[in-house]
Amino acid sequence: MKKKARPGSLPSVTFQKETHCGRIYVTVTMDPKGKPFEIFVRFGKAGHCGAAVFDGLTRILSYALRSGLDAREAVKALGGIGCYYGKDTCMNAVSEALREVVELPGIAGSGHRGLRGPGAK
Repeated sequence: MKKKARPGSLPSVTFQKETHCGRIYVTVTMDPKGKPFEIFVRFGKAGHCGAAVFDGLTRILSYALRSGLDAREAVKALGGIGCYYGKDTCMNAVSEALREVVELPGIAGSGHRGLRGPGAK
């Protein structure tokens, strides 16, 4: 697979999600056709192992999206992953944000208030 070059700017939406690890922010950028292009995750408090794990995960996921991965497949793969705290995990939060972008085409240019989207408290 060959990944697409990244344009200088892309529309995006950011979701605030509450997880067992605390608050995270999931940003999904879209290509000109409105398909998910990249994902970034930032934790409310940086510096722990989870932040490093998600940096790696989102780099691989972004590479896959830029190379043609259907975002719905990523939603299925990440959804339902639990941990010893329960099902409100960071993986599920990323899956939920990506699912919302896939289900609501044109979300980035619609004035959608993703920052306070599902999962925000």
